[in-house]
Formats: sequence, C-alpha cells, structure tokens
Amino acid sequence: MTGEEIKNMNFEDFRAQVESMEEVGKITADGTEMYGLYKHDVVYVNRDGIERTLQMMVPESADKTEKTYPAILYVQGSAWMKQDNYKRLGAMADLARRGFVTAILQYRESDLAVFPAQVEDAKTGIRFLRKNVEEYRIDPDQIFILGDSSGGNTAFLAGVTADQDLMDTDVYGEYSSKVNAIVDFYGVSCVQIKEDFPTTLNQGEPDSPEGKLIGGKNVYEYPELSGAVTCMNYVKKDTEMPPVLMMHGLADDLVAPEQSIRLYKKLREEEKEVEFYLIENAKHGDPAFWTEKNMDIVEKFLKAHIN
Repeated sequence: MTGEEIKNMNFEDFRAQVESMEEVGKITADGTEMYGLYKHDVVYVNRDGIERTLQMMVPESADKTEKTYPAILYVQGSAWMKQDNYKRLGAMADLARRGFVTAILQYRESDLAVFPAQVEDAKTGIRFLRKNVEEYRIDPDQIFILGDSSGGNTAFLAGVTADQDLMDTDVYGEYSSKVNAIVDFYGVSCVQIKEDFPTTLNQGEPDSPEGKLIGGKNVYEYPELSGAVTCMNYVKKDTEMPPVLMMHGLADDLVAPEQSIRLYKKLREEEKEVEFYLIENAKHGDPAFWTEKNMDIVEKFLKAHIN
C-alpha cells in the first residue's frame, strides 16, 4: 500500500486494513498488564528535624477493583552512611511489575545517628506501610524486608527483632513491625572479623564504616557495642523469626562470602528456615543480583511465604 493510498484513507477503512499494512502493528491488551507507579519522596517520619522518605513503586494495572498487594521494604546498602535512594529504582520497578508494592527506605546516616538508629528506622518504615495500606493498596498481612550489604544487616536485624522491645521507637506503635520473610543480599553479619573485609584498610578503626556506626569507636575495643551489630547474636532456637533468603557473591572482596556462610551456619544450627545461594564470579553489589533470573528466585521465595 502506497503512502498516497494511506493518506486518502478514512479512519474506518484504515482500521479495517491495519493487519495488511507492513509498517503498522496491532497489539492486544488483555487487562493483566502491570507496571510500577512511582511515588517519590514519601515522608514516613520526621526525626531530629529531618524528613525521612520512601521511594515507592505501586503496582498499576487495568484492574480497578480494591485489590491489594504484598509489600517489600528495601534497605539500601551504603556502609550505614548517606544512601543513594534512587540507585535501585529499576529493580524495585521490576518487583512492582511482579505484583509487589516496593518502598526504598531512607534511614538515618551513622554520622548523624549511631546504631541502632538504622534498625529503628526500618521498623518505623514497616509500620508506616501498615498505617497506609489503603493509600498504597498494601495487604497488611504480607510485608517483607530486603536489604543489601550494610542494608542486609539492617534488614536482618529489623526482621529478626520485630515487635520485640528492642532497637525500636514508639512511632506508629499501634502497628506491628513484623515481616513474613527476610531477603539478605551480601549482607554484613559481623563487624568483628577483620579478614572478612579485605579491601577495607581501616577495618574496625574508629573512622571505618563499622567504627562510625557505633559512635566513632574501635570495634575490637568496644565489643559490647560492636557485638550488638552481629546478626548471629539474635538467632536463638527458642526465639521465633521469619524465614530468610540469603545470596552472596563468591568473588566479593569487600564483604567476604564467609560473612553469609557464618550466618547461614548459625541459622541451620538453631533450626531456622533459610535458603542460601552463592553466586559464582559475582562481586559486591554485582548486577547478577538484580537480573530477571535472580528476581525470579526472590519472587518465588516471597510468594512461598504469603500467608
């Protein structure tokens, strides 16, 4: 069909001829399509005069019923310092397309607030999601937490100590901070093992990430403070905790895979539910963790723990 013929065609004839036109395609929407609607800079709390925010993705589809979705609070790794809260928007959008409300947590930096401020903020973020389930179409019974690197430490501690009188505040205290499961990507499980941080030359010193986290102190000289950051110390056989999915790269030279191996061994020793993947050739923060194939594993794990 020539350009002149197309130019002179009325709209009714155009629609009738679409399938015979080489340069015009026809796609059918079946109503199940979904993507993430971005809600930026959602303030979840004001602490010390600073508004702390969430970067949220809410599933959007043609289904306009009162459908609700499970939610994931994501804790960005940043050595417990100022976070890049937009770094993983693409990954969160992917999870939103899979049917999860996602929220990237902006937590207090260690130079402004020492441990356990970061865990407190994570718990507050979870409670904020429960408080606002109607606005963001969240199922309050299906909330998960995901973290990577230092954020994996924070996510783990928040998930394990949820609703305990520990590392918490009374903000939104009428709501639970409980999560259905924890996802920990290449997380820091213990800051007291120097050989597990081979590229951190000042590891354990007052000016190191872990030193700043406990108030600018040497982690070896103040074991009562650095021990509180150690994930294994909260894993006990008689303490209920959610299932855990762990992943760590075997080529990680910033946070060695031994960090996750130690935590996995402790979880198994205390008879807790855990899945563990070691990723060949993957470095710290490697793109391999955020691929479609890896997100398939995460999605399967999370949906297996929807009540």
